[in-house]
Amino acid sequence: MTLQKARKYILPAAAVLLLAALAVWGFQQRPAGAVVDGDSAAGVQEALPSGQYAAYPYDVVQVTGMGKATGVPDLATLSLGISVTDATVAAARSRAAAALQSVRDALTANNVAAKDIATTHFSIYPEYDYSQSEGRTLAGYMVSNGVTVTVRDTGDVGAIIDAAIAAGGNDIVFNDLRFAFSDTTAMERQAREEAVSDMASKAAQLAEFAGRELGDLKLVSETSGGSFPVAETARYAMAAAPAPAYDTPISVGEGEIAVTVYGVYELR
Repeated sequence: MTLQKARKYILPAAAVLLLAALAVWGFQQRPAGAVVDGDSAAGVQEALPSGQYAAYPYDVVQVTGMGKATGVPDLATLSLGISVTDATVAAARSRAAAALQSVRDALTANNVAAKDIATTHFSIYPEYDYSQSEGRTLAGYMVSNGVTVTVRDTGDVGAIIDAAIAAGGNDIVFNDLRFAFSDTTAMERQAREEAVSDMASKAAQLAEFAGRELGDLKLVSETSGGSFPVAETARYAMAAAPAPAYDTPISVGEGEIAVTVYGVYELR
């Protein structure tokens, strides 16, 4: 075959291959008219696999929406326990057991069900005194026994705390108090509705500002989370004393459920 004849076949074939490569490269690129909400652009782009935008045969706008709902928590969780140090393990364990039983009795006497009292930890370890010139010396053994208490009437929280402290005396340890909701179904629905409305409003604005018309919603997904008011106390031991003159004041406050949605709308 002569060089002239070879060129007759090779050049058209090369042109076809070049056009095919350009077509594939262009198909994988992001649509020129796509608009991305600034809040979601970075995270969405990183999360989606390469070429994901090619799944949309149209220009799109991508947005996030947020919604919240508030309410008054109806559950409280107390984290408390007993911490005792004595000369021997046996003596410390015996004192701790008696003190914790007194606390449990006080809790049940204040309408806390046995099923709502759960052991969270039990530990025994040596305590050392480092103040002596000869180095550390064994000062005794500490026994710690902790429980979580679920209170199903938040109006009783203050009285229950006071009763537990009075029963535990010098050995009581109070770590934490948290509030929560027993059922968030209605609040989640309200927050979800607000989030979708917020998403649609953002999409409409972005389309308007870009000089486009907003089309149909093509994709929507949700991530949800909640935050609640937390009343915390530092770890402390209460001195044995007569009943306090005032009840412990506890304010439940409001809790919040937050929902975030992500949507993809068609641009026309």
